[in-house]
Amino acid sequence: MTPWNCIQCGEDMIGFGPIPEDRLCSDCYDAREAAKAFTEDRAGIPKLFRGLTRESWSAHFQRPWPKALRSWSGAPHWIALWGPTGTGKTAIATILLAEHLRTLRHGRWISGPELSKRIQLDFNNAINVIAPFLVTPLLVLDEPLTGAGAGWYLERLLLITRTRDENCLPTIVTSQLLPELLIEPTAANPPPLLSRWLSGLHIRTGGDDIRLKKARR
Repeated sequence: MTPWNCIQCGEDMIGFGPIPEDRLCSDCYDAREAAKAFTEDRAGIPKLFRGLTRESWSAHFQRPWPKALRSWSGAPHWIALWGPTGTGKTAIATILLAEHLRTLRHGRWISGPELSKRIQLDFNNAINVIAPFLVTPLLVLDEPLTGAGAGWYLERLLLITRTRDENCLPTIVTSQLLPELLIEPTAANPPPLLSRWLSGLHIRTGGDDIRLKKARR
């Protein structure tokens, strides 16, 4: 029997087994988890990716968490994650955002198709549609080049990119295409985007497509 105190509410507790590593009583733990889920939801993280941790990522993909990201806390302010589909890019980006949110800071998650859809639905009000992504303290752009290839979409994407770069706001970009674009940038994927996206950390994910691997079992 071990006496201990909850670090959140200060209540006296009695442990009949191991003391929780986070030193939270059950009520405070439940409240924190509820707040975490609400925050991840409000940030736009899809339900499939909520609640992930570095440990669950390593167990799922059967490899260690990327060494270059072990101590990342916002600098450099660009992270480019690239590699084949199903190799953990989106999950890594989402975990970094979730860790940021758990410190009670704000952040947002948006995919390229979702961003282009929102702009199209309210085209005349596009600047207000993208405004949150210009200023949020941490942004995940998941596969932004899979959005509409039209000039209007790329103009807004470049505005988000330039604004965040000028203000040194941490931004994580995932893409399957970055290596090819480095070799042959095209008019549809202008170099100004790439020069900023690739100005910080480059993390390549590899291995089998975990979705297909599980489906074959």
